[in-house]
Amino acid sequence: MSYNYFAKVYDDLTNNVEYEKRVQYILNILNENGIFSGKILDLACGTGTMTVIAKKKGFELIGVDLSEDMLAIADNKANGTINFIKAHMQDFKLGCCVDACMCNLDSINHLEDIEDVKNTFKCVYNVLSENGIFVFDVNTVFKHNEILANNSFIFDEENYFLAWDNELVEENVIKIFIDIFSYNGINYDRYSETFTEKAYEIDELKHALEPYFDVLDVFDDISKEKPKKDSERLYFVCKRK
Repeated sequence: MSYNYFAKVYDDLTNNVEYEKRVQYILNILNENGIFSGKILDLACGTGTMTVIAKKKGFELIGVDLSEDMLAIADNKANGTINFIKAHMQDFKLGCCVDACMCNLDSINHLEDIEDVKNTFKCVYNVLSENGIFVFDVNTVFKHNEILANNSFIFDEENYFLAWDNELVEENVIKIFIDIFSYNGINYDRYSETFTEKAYEIDELKHALEPYFDVLDVFDDISKEKPKKDSERLYFVCKRK
């Protein structure tokens, strides 16, 4: 998945996700586990908003993402002060160890199957220092099957119109079709993107983590509450074995 033109409108579409609050939530978790400074890997960093916020909080950041378009925007935001690397989540290496890793906004859900998830966890394990902390979030099975599935969303902005259609193609798996109509001054250019998201059960993710991490906690979205039946997003807090 490259995101291509979608990268240009991504920040507009996600300006309600409380970036600052999410970064502070993660940094509080790191502080609770004895990490007050050092290097953080932002895995699947996208356009780098959370990466830049975390850097401004005093940490050294490294960003990894597969999309060149996303990374170009991220690098521009960071003014060259952050090392961004193009790589797959499930197959990346760094030239150094990091003290913590964060993976945000359902990036794990973009992995096609549990083997890709396991490979991603192994890669994170390999770059974390001893007792390093890994914090990631996921969209839940409930959200996929009850909220996203077979629903459409329309975004009518000043310079573009976006149609977002979700199709439940199998249990816990949603195929997403995005059509963007961008105004060029005379008429509209059409850009299309398609990608898949898969939801994983809590126990399935814990089993994938088990060889590499101790799962310290699983929380409901941006809270310290336990998961509920109708939780839409969960945070996993893990410590490197």
